[in-house]
Amino acid sequence: MEFVGDILKKTREGKKISLSNVSKELKISEQTLINLENNYLQKDIDKVYIIGHLRSYSSFLNLNHNEIIELYKLQHFPIEKKNIEIEKPKFEYKFFYSNKLISLSLILFIFGSFYFLFIEVEKKPREYAIIPDLPENYIAVVEEANLNDLVNNKNTLLSSKKNYAEIESSPNSSSAIASIPNNEFQKPSIVTLKFLDDTWVQLRDENDEIILSQLMNEGDEYSYNIYNNYSITSGNAGHILVMINQKIKGKIGKKGQVVDSLIINKDFHN
Repeated sequence: MEFVGDILKKTREGKKISLSNVSKELKISEQTLINLENNYLQKDIDKVYIIGHLRSYSSFLNLNHNEIIELYKLQHFPIEKKNIEIEKPKFEYKFFYSNKLISLSLILFIFGSFYFLFIEVEKKPREYAIIPDLPENYIAVVEEANLNDLVNNKNTLLSSKKNYAEIESSPNSSSAIASIPNNEFQKPSIVTLKFLDDTWVQLRDENDEIILSQLMNEGDEYSYNIYNNYSITSGNAGHILVMINQKIKGKIGKKGQVVDSLIINKDFHN
C-alpha cells in the first residue's frame, strides 16, 4: 500500500510544482507540507486541521480528496477501540440469605442425626437374654450336690440350666419332663469330656445336628447334660477321659481307636 505522503509528493513533482508555490496558493506553511509528504504526523496540530490541509492539497493536485483523506485516516488514525463497560452482576442478597438458610438447615440435620444415632441410642437400656429360673425342687438338689466340684467346671451349671430351658420351652415340655425318671430329674448328671492330648472330636444331638466339631487342645474340657444324649465321634478315643458329675468313669476307648456315634449314659464305665 502506497502512503498518502508519497502520492502527494510524486504527483506534485510530476506536475513540476514547488513547495513554495503550493504554500503561497494554499496558505499552508512549507513545513506542514513537508510533514504531509513525509508521512509525519504532527502531534501539536489537531487532526481536524490536518484533514483540512489534506483536502486542500489533494484538490490543488487534482486528486480525489475523499480517497486521500480516507487512506490517510487508515494509515495514521487507527480505529479506536470503544471501552465497553461490562456491567457487574448485582449481588443478590436474597440468594445469599437463601443459601445461608439452606446451609444452616443442613448442619442442624447432620447434628440431629449424629445425636440420635450415637447419643440417644446409648441412653436406651440394653436388652439381655432372660434365663428362666430353676424350679424349687431342682434348686434344692443342686444345693445338696458337691458345689465345690461344680464351681471348678464353669460349664456344668450353665449346661444344666440350658437343658432345663430347652425342655421347658418345647411344645411338649410337660410330657418331656414327666418322661424323665424321677431320680434322674432330681439329681442332674453332667458329662465332662477332658482331653488328655490334642484330639479332634465331633458331637451331634438326637436330631443329628452338629453341636461341636473341632480340634480340642490338651487340657480342654467340654461339659453337657447327660440327657442331651450327644453322640461322640473321635479319631483317638484314648485321649478323651469321661467324667460324670466330676467322677472319673474312664476313657471312651483305647489310644488310636476310632469311635463313631458313641453315646454316654449314666452307667458308662470303662
